[in-house]
Amino acid sequence: MSTTIKCQGCGAVLQSDDINKVGYALSLDHDYCQACYRLLHYGEANTHFHPEDLPSLPADSLIVMVSSVLHLDLLFNYPVYRYQPDAKYVYIINQIDLLPIDTNLDLLIQNVTKKAKQMGIPFIDIILMSSKNKFDIDNLKKYLKTFRQKNIYLLGVQNSGKTTIFKTLTNQEKALAFKKAGLTQEALSAPFENHIIWDMPGLYQEGYLHHLLPYEIYKKLIPDVEIRPKIYQLKNNQSLFLEGLVSMTFQGVDPTVVLYVDRNINIHKTNETRVKELLLNKDKMFKIYTDKYEEKSFKIPKGKHQLTIADMGFVHIVGPITVKMNVPKNMHISITEALFQ
Repeated sequence: MSTTIKCQGCGAVLQSDDINKVGYALSLDHDYCQACYRLLHYGEANTHFHPEDLPSLPADSLIVMVSSVLHLDLLFNYPVYRYQPDAKYVYIINQIDLLPIDTNLDLLIQNVTKKAKQMGIPFIDIILMSSKNKFDIDNLKKYLKTFRQKNIYLLGVQNSGKTTIFKTLTNQEKALAFKKAGLTQEALSAPFENHIIWDMPGLYQEGYLHHLLPYEIYKKLIPDVEIRPKIYQLKNNQSLFLEGLVSMTFQGVDPTVVLYVDRNINIHKTNETRVKELLLNKDKMFKIYTDKYEEKSFKIPKGKHQLTIADMGFVHIVGPITVKMNVPKNMHISITEALFQ
């Protein structure tokens, strides 16, 4: 009788027959598949896949939808409740440690709750937390123990911090939590008091940085410490470049632009007249760039709005204003009302 052995890093079934297939390991006695081993020890990543289908979830379960603050624009975009209306739903906005320390979190939770009700999203609670904060984790443990459902599923977009939460809840230290999209291949599970916690493969989001750049580059562009907002007082038709990836030209009356991106991202201010020239010479002007770009234009109405740039970060802008952009082809860009100050 054969025994199924899973990689303790990503959950894939270990196999030693085909090096080109998921779960390949030199020996079935190893803890990790080769993909996880090389990621853990050498920082290399190239063989994990990105599941695009929603998983099948039982009715009598608690589904914890985990989102990063970097993914606020997608918070309610995956209607899992439509596929399993009989489950209970809790939403976690993770990685609030990325927000500036003076962020009005009361306003954030108020606006998110209002949005959920307007959209008819079923939920028991919406929780703000950081999986790096012991106090937040202890509170989450106490909270989850109050539920009668035996199975608790962690579900959300890739790189939202599900596995970090899973590890801290269950003490499964061998599970891998990196800024690597698609790392969790199959569900990881472990006991938690009278429950079982399931860390599900991340929901695939096309147009994020992992879709556009190699791992060794995109992992440096995704913030992992507190973002210090950068404020730019611009003139009409002035432009900002984020590395050689994104150009934004702002057409309005002396626009004020607040950038929320990693502190190591190079930001270059210029005029609209130079944008095309800089992109034509991108290999000489920038360290990070892509081959193909596309133009986008957004007319932002009156009020404070958030322009989200994939999982790289976001921009707060007060309209009315027009933003003309050059971005990597198929990059995810969205405009929503700003949810926090």
